[in-house]
Amino acid sequence: MDGEKAYIVEEVKPNIWKYKYQSNNYFVKRAKQVEIAEKVRAIHRQLGRLEPSLILPIVQSDDEQLIVQVWQEGSHGANFAHKKDRKESLKLLIALHDTHKKIAWQRVPGLHTYSQLLKWQMRHMRFKSRRNEFRAFLTKEEIDQILHYSDKSLQLIALEDVPEKDITLLHGDVVHHNFLWCSDGQLRLIDFDLAHLGEADDEYILWLHRVLPAVDYDLAKVFAELPELKRLDKRKLHRLKYPNELLREWLFAVDLPLEQQLVFLDYLVPFTKRALTYWPKLWYDIDRFVKK
Repeated sequence: MDGEKAYIVEEVKPNIWKYKYQSNNYFVKRAKQVEIAEKVRAIHRQLGRLEPSLILPIVQSDDEQLIVQVWQEGSHGANFAHKKDRKESLKLLIALHDTHKKIAWQRVPGLHTYSQLLKWQMRHMRFKSRRNEFRAFLTKEEIDQILHYSDKSLQLIALEDVPEKDITLLHGDVVHHNFLWCSDGQLRLIDFDLAHLGEADDEYILWLHRVLPAVDYDLAKVFAELPELKRLDKRKLHRLKYPNELLREWLFAVDLPLEQQLVFLDYLVPFTKRALTYWPKLWYDIDRFVKK
């Protein structure tokens, strides 16, 4: 794209725009760092050769910090409340993870491993240190519940004795809107900014964290309709006990500007109260699945 002849149609989000160039529209995102943009392009180059149906191609740009893709008119993110979207998004993740059989991801610049347990321990400590800030929106009992579930689940995760699996590419941010139903009716993965190396099971757990609220935390339902989840080591199911969505969203919410915070809390407060009513049953269901 020639930046001098392109012009902005609209700003979608900060650092994300819809551009028009000649007769075509483009999605343009400025990565936080050049290194991130280079990593994303490297991932797309590898997948473009072997699994092009998983992604939207990147359009060449003179600006090294920009990620440019053809704008998908009428596109929309997956809705995890829909069975089809759950099935297709999991299918997409499995195909992504299985690329380790053909692609040596450890050799791709910018891709590294990190400890999910350490990240969650740090998130727990940050939530605990800021608990007084949540008292304006949640009761002391609700905050104590979140911390209790977080602490107990981290203890269980630390005791895991699970054999290591193959390291592969993980998308890193399996939120519903990163699974995009494109203009041609196909579901594809977008936004690889947080991509890293790890075990596929870790990403299936994170995906389940996102899916369960959409199905009233019905773990049996999800496993019954998605036999592909049998590949997930049941001993890692204890990680579903960690209230990841609650800790992450509350830590995000308290740092928002006031006007945005109030809007976000209209969603987050009822989401939290609802989640906490389901957590005891979810804990029980997980134990039952692990023992099967």
